Amino acid sequence: MLRAGALSPMQFPHTMPTPLNASSSTRNGLEILQGRSGFAQLAPEWRRLVETQTPAQASPFQHPDWIGAWLESICTEPDGLRLLALRHHGELVAVLPLVPHACPLARLLPQWTMIQGPHMVLAELAGGPSRWPAMLQALLRQRTLRCSALQLPAVIHELAPAAEALPAGSTMRRVLRSESAWLDCSGDTEQALARVQRSFRQNLRRLGRRADSQGQVALEVADTPAALEEALTHFLDIEASGWKGRCGSAIRDDARLVGFYRALVRDFGARGQCRIHRLTLDGRTVAAQFALRGGRQLNLLKIGYDEAFSAIAHGHLLMMRIIERSCADPDLDRLSLVTHPSWAHLWKPQLAEVDHLTLTMPGWDGRLLGRLMQWRDQRRARTAATPDEPAASSGLPTRTQFDGT
Repeated sequence: MLRAGALSPMQFPHTMPTPLNASSSTRNGLEILQGRSGFAQLAPEWRRLVETQTPAQASPFQHPDWIGAWLESICTEPDGLRLLALRHHGELVAVLPLVPHACPLARLLPQWTMIQGPHMVLAELAGGPSRWPAMLQALLRQRTLRCSALQLPAVIHELAPAAEALPAGSTMRRVLRSESAWLDCSGDTEQALARVQRSFRQNLRRLGRRADSQGQVALEVADTPAALEEALTHFLDIEASGWKGRCGSAIRDDARLVGFYRALVRDFGARGQCRIHRLTLDGRTVAAQFALRGGRQLNLLKIGYDEAFSAIAHGHLLMMRIIERSCADPDLDRLSLVTHPSWAHLWKPQLAEVDHLTLTMPGWDGRLLGRLMQWRDQRRARTAATPDEPAASSGLPTRTQFDGT
């Protein structure tokens, strides 16, 4: 029986199990499951894998409910989903969720990519980065899924496979995609804000007094299913109240995204791992954050604020209160902003590189694809270089790196 919050056969039509067994034994090796039925079959065991990890390893981006929310609300071709389940002595030790990578060469050189939908900024291997070598070796040995290359579009550098993890004959192309900002909340607030400029902190105190002069300011934290349902409505309204609403990019304007966040509230909220923070002024929501907790880290997925109250910097006032609250929580070590938003520099966060990796498999097709990508990168570099300053002598660091074994 599926646990509460899991995606049951009643939620998905046609959910007869569809395993594509790629190993001679289910005790060791790789099992490949497909589509919604494969997800429903694997989800309970996958959930146990993630929830029994050490707190430092646990992450909402490894959890089946993260993929389940995408599958339920955003995915348009569920039959394309492949779940690579790695087992050791019968125990599930890693899960790699993949979908076909769309590119002009896909028919000749099939590629697969880790799932990344709208608002799904980061991707992780369920089971942790230490499982990458065994997963890649198992992927190489299987004969069920044709794969010339594996795309990992948004993986934090320290959680990505190392060059040493590659099977012999493989190559890894690394492109720095972005950065993920985070604050150390393992100590007190003073420690968390040690690098923040004194002038900024003084300004925040001044703005806090201005907010208090306008009415009663309060922090409201919803972390129970009933409270989250009500808070989600406030969050969606405030997120759509500004420029996002005017240009049609607000979550509330996209039924698929609304469904995605409702699924996160339902499933993560049932375990106490979803939070919606609201800063209110005389009961009116003026700023809000949507967060998921995993292990000892709180991840701020999305923020919103009412532009009518920009004079009190309500977004920063809310951020300050969440930092204070996180530092006071003995079960939290990090506050992650997930991305690196433009306003974050004022808080002087630490930054983790986010890579886009392309791993080519051994064999003629993988070698051909690797050479084509190298040729493309070299051509782009020549095009970008000026005649007086060729790319080779620019002195700038290369954003694309190839590793091979």
